Amino acid sequence: MSYTAEISRAHPTCFVFVVDQSASMDDSMSGEVRQKKSEVVADAINRLLFELTLRCAKEEGVRDYFHIAVLGYGGAVSSAFSGPLSGRDLVPISEIAESPARLEERVKKVPDGAGGLVDQQVKFPIWLDAHAGGGTPMVQALTRAEALVSSWVDQHPTGFPPVVLNLTDGESTDGDPTNVAA
Repeated sequence: MSYTAEISRAHPTCFVFVVDQSASMDDSMSGEVRQKKSEVVADAINRLLFELTLRCAKEEGVRDYFHIAVLGYGGAVSSAFSGPLSGRDLVPISEIAESPARLEERVKKVPDGAGGLVDQQVKFPIWLDAHAGGGTPMVQALTRAEALVSSWVDQHPTGFPPVVLNLTDGESTDGDPTNVAA
């Protein structure tokens, strides 16, 4: 039987991003553009958060279809949000939309109308900064994610099933995470 529930304000969902911020994330990615792993992950999550805020925006404001946590784990496990959301765990998407740590100037390629692309300056919201240091307490991070999800499910029993994404480049330094991840 296929799953037919839809995400809505009455039936929101929860995303928990569990982000490896250990010392190895200071290493560069391979490829043409050398960029630190921690920067690539932070940029990807910031882009995703921005996209989610846009998809939830309606005339009357940003609708709370999603509750989102970003847990960082390096020397310890904690909320990885920066700025006004620092220290917060599960945050409604409307609050995320209203509370970036800052806006950065970025260059975006946009169509020029003649089949080419031109550079355009845009303001890009930042909620998560790149960090790298310490070990990889993955078991501790996944255990905290499990507790967040469990509490969220208790509060939203008819909500869409939560999603937990663990973004890592390495092995856990605090045990085998397979039991917690199951």
